[in-house]
Amino acid sequence: MPLHPTVLWAQRKDCIYLTVQLIDITKPEINVKPESFHFKGKGEKEQNEYEADLEFYGPVDVPKSKQHLTPRNLTMIIYKKEEGFWPRLQKDKKKPNFLKVDFARWKDEDDEEEEGPEDPMGAMDFSSLMQQAGSNLSMNDMVRSPTSVRTLELTFACQ
Repeated sequence: MPLHPTVLWAQRKDCIYLTVQLIDITKPEINVKPESFHFKGKGEKEQNEYEADLEFYGPVDVPKSKQHLTPRNLTMIIYKKEEGFWPRLQKDKKKPNFLKVDFARWKDEDDEEEEGPEDPMGAMDFSSLMQQAGSNLSMNDMVRSPTSVRTLELTFACQ
């Protein structure tokens, strides 16, 4: 019997954010339908099988939706067919124990009115991040020793 990964969710008036918190996902099966979301895959150090099914409160626009798979998680941006805040993510009032609120992305209806339009990927510009990291390093810095490389990684992570 598969385990359930932790699934975080947040919403805006036009979209739903879903994050499947599972490290080292392999063989992912991701299926978004107008009324539901299905995830199945192996993950974590032991490569156990995980599965999650959600039936949405309202219909979603499948072709417009996006996904981003990283070594740490699966992030989905699922656009609603009709704008508006849902009272809950699922049609069923009973919340599954693996579903949690993503407070880092959560905004109430009145919060959204105060701010302008938002970038759904959180304004992450990976190319400028990599350029910024690369501009401070020279080949001599990277060839010195394993200790130097670890120090550089720690410096990068702290910036």
